[in-house]
Amino acid sequence: MFEHNYPTASLTRRLAAMAYDGLVLLACYIFVGFILVGISAAFHGGEPPGAFSAAANMSLMFCISFFYYSHSWRRGGQTIGMKAWRIRIVNENGDKPLQVSQCMLRTAVGFFSLLAAGLGFWWMLFDTRQRTWHDIASVTRIVYIPYK
Repeated sequence: MFEHNYPTASLTRRLAAMAYDGLVLLACYIFVGFILVGISAAFHGGEPPGAFSAAANMSLMFCISFFYYSHSWRRGGQTIGMKAWRIRIVNENGDKPLQVSQCMLRTAVGFFSLLAAGLGFWWMLFDTRQRTWHDIASVTRIVYIPYK
């Protein structure tokens, strides 16, 4: 596919797309939270439930993020934020679509990278091929698609 010939997306574009996707994910977190509180209240006689543990909240946030990203990447190679900033994920293993395992690795390593003060993202400034930690781990690449 011709997308492999496109230039690697800059860190600025990636972070801007991530900010857009952060708003989408925030809406998803709130929506799922309302559903969970409603279900829990129904089982507790209308009383609001207690707070979930931090581990449960982080696990839920990871699962929501994974489903959002993997669905978007496998369906069209782009999330909503990536479409706005004209970037796309491509598989470095040829023209095959992304596998679920690649999406899982990419999401997990990206999540870890954010927790490590974004170090995995800044890594692309020093890598000769401009790859982040999650690009390297998932054998993928983010490309910029210029206007035609």
